[in-house]
Amino acid sequence: MARRRDGSTRAPGPPAGRALLCTTNGIGLGHLTRAMAVGSRLPHGLTPIVFTTSQAVPVVRAQGFAVEHLPSPGAAPLDQPDWNLLYERRLEELLATYDPAVVAFDGTHPYVGLLRATSRHRRRAFVWVRRAMWQPGLGRESVARAGLFDAVIEPGEHAAPADRGATTRADDGAVRVDPILLCDPGEQRDRTEARAALGLDPDPTWALVQLGAGAINDLSSTLGAAFAALRATPGVRIAFADSTLVAPRDDLPGDVARLRRYPLAADLAAFDVVLTAAGYNTYHEVLAAGVPAVFAPNRSTQLDDQLARARFADRLGVARCWEDGSPETLRRILAALLAPGEAARVRARLQRRPVRNGAGEAAAVLSRQAAARRGEGA
Repeated sequence: MARRRDGSTRAPGPPAGRALLCTTNGIGLGHLTRAMAVGSRLPHGLTPIVFTTSQAVPVVRAQGFAVEHLPSPGAAPLDQPDWNLLYERRLEELLATYDPAVVAFDGTHPYVGLLRATSRHRRRAFVWVRRAMWQPGLGRESVARAGLFDAVIEPGEHAAPADRGATTRADDGAVRVDPILLCDPGEQRDRTEARAALGLDPDPTWALVQLGAGAINDLSSTLGAAFAALRATPGVRIAFADSTLVAPRDDLPGDVARLRRYPLAADLAAFDVVLTAAGYNTYHEVLAAGVPAVFAPNRSTQLDDQLARARFADRLGVARCWEDGSPETLRRILAALLAPGEAARVRARLQRRPVRNGAGEAAAVLSRQAAARRGEGA
C-alpha cells in the first residue's frame, strides 16, 4: 500500500478514486521520484498506481506503491512502431482494469502509444507533468503535444531565470508549481541522525560522490577525477552513492563508504559537501538540504540542460559548477567550499531564493482534475 506523507498507508480505493501515474524511463530515477512524490500526497480518496518503463520497479514497490511495468523501447526487442503498439495495448488493459479518474504522464516526450490510447478515453482526465529546462532548440514537436492533454503541470525550476528551452515559449496554460521533491524539509534528518542512519563515522569530514546517470551514461572519467581531487584534500572521507539501477561497482577502494540506498534526500545533512550531476531531482534535493555542493553537469542527456542549471547555481553562490573535469579545478573548489564558515554562507544565500516543495500542489491539480471528471458523470 502506498505510504502517505503523514506516515499512514492507503488501501486500494474504488475504481473512480484511482490515479494512474505513468512515467518514462529517463536517466536515473527522476521521473519515478516525481511520480512517487506526487502520488504520496494525493488525498485518501485517490489511490495511486504507477505504470513505468523504468527497470526500477523494486524501488517503487519498496516505497509502498502498486506498480505496473513495460520494458522501455531500448530494452524491448521491437522497433519503435511495434513498441508503441505494445504500449497502447498495455495502457488500454490498465485503463480497463483500474478505471482511473485521472492519468498523469511524467516525461518530456509523450509516447505515440499513450496518445492513441488516451484519445479514446476522453471521459478521464489526462495530465502531462512536463519538466522544463530543455536544451535550446530541442523538443518543439513534443511541446506541441500539450493540447492533447487536459492540463499540463510544470515542476518548478530553481534555475528558471536561466531557462532558454522550448517550454519557456509554450502558450499552453501550464500550471507551474514549486519544485517537486520526495522529501519535505521537515523530513530531513540532522547531521548526527543522518550519519547514524547511514552507518557513517560521526566525526570526519564527509564528501558524498553521486556521479552517475543510471544505466545509460558512463561517467568513469569524471568519477576518477573526483576521487583524485578528494584524495588530495586533507581530512576528507569519501562516501559513494551506488546506483540502484545497475550492479554494484567492483572498483571502489576499501576505504570508501558504499551507499546503496533510496532515497538519500532525507540524509544529505550527513555530508559536508556533495559532488553530483545537475539533474532536476538531485539539484533541487541538494539545494533544499542546504549542503555545500559541486555540480558536474552531465552533457550526454538528450534534453535536460544541466549545464545551464549548474551555472545558475554557481552565479548565485549556492553551489559550484565543475565544468572542465580537471582534478586541479575541483581541488580548488573543494578548498573554498570546505573553508570555515562557507557552509553557513551557502545557507544564507539559499534563503534569498529558497527551494520549496510543490509535490502537494501537483497532487491537488490531479485531484481537481479527477473530481471534475467525476462531476461530469465519468
